[in-house]
Amino acid sequence: MSEEFDLDRLAEELEPVKPLNANGAIGSMVLLTVIGAVFVVSTLGFRDQFLGSTATDPMFLIRSGLLVVLAAASLSAATSMARPAVGTNRSGWRWAAMAALIVPIAAAVAALVSRTPVAERLHPVNGVECLTYSISIGLVLGAVLTWWLRRGAPTSPERAGTVTGLAAGSLGALAYSMHCPHNDLVYIGLWYTIAIGVTTLVGRLFVPRLVRW
Repeated sequence: MSEEFDLDRLAEELEPVKPLNANGAIGSMVLLTVIGAVFVVSTLGFRDQFLGSTATDPMFLIRSGLLVVLAAASLSAATSMARPAVGTNRSGWRWAAMAALIVPIAAAVAALVSRTPVAERLHPVNGVECLTYSISIGLVLGAVLTWWLRRGAPTSPERAGTVTGLAAGSLGALAYSMHCPHNDLVYIGLWYTIAIGVTTLVGRLFVPRLVRW
């Protein structure tokens, strides 16, 4: 072994590093989502101001539940990727994503079989509003989660970017849903899917460059 390669000397230069706290990252994302929801409600109003129904509407509960499950699964996968470990199963987000795909598929079927013209169910003005708020909040959340991931050591930057964008988009859409005045399946299947798809694509394209080590 070369005399220049001194393990003892290298060890002396090491400094202790505080382990990453996944709970802290998850808690921060939840807090930011709540802040985003408060911002949405304060600027646009709560959804009940536009609907005769209450927040217990079945479609609202189903939509919110799917977004929470999708966000929780992908956020858990993203935070665990910052701390590589042998034998860790991180495939839960895939199952959640496949379950969430039921919504756009069902929306496409509903659009085909419905007697109501699809154009009357899209509400493009509200749809653009949905995209603007959901994607904007999602990008902020994604930036915070990416900053946290940079402190770790993701062994698959591309996958980390995908789940980061998926988690951020789901939480951003969840924040906007506190205002969303529509329960129509076609509307939800189109605009919410686009919003989450955009943040997921952004995460896949840009996050790997920032967390690669």
